[in-house]
Amino acid sequence: MASQPVYNVRSLTRMGTALTGLRRTRGLTQAQAAQRAGVSRQWLVAAEGGKTEGLELGRLMALLDSLGATLLIRDDLDTDDA
Repeated sequence: MASQPVYNVRSLTRMGTALTGLRRTRGLTQAQAAQRAGVSRQWLVAAEGGKTEGLELGRLMALLDSLGATLLIRDDLDTDDA
């Protein structure tokens, strides 16, 4: 079984790249993905382009859910060195 891709997201641009990759992997158009998530296609275009300042978390979570993806938050600070 192949491992699932993990996207390292530290900016809106990288979030957009991850969203585009997930959508394409699922074989969905922007219109199809937007409809599934209950967001507008214009919002999705902006999110995929990394141009959504103040990206609404609720909409992002709905999109990720509709794509079968999960948002993980990893602590990058090594607390053992503190």
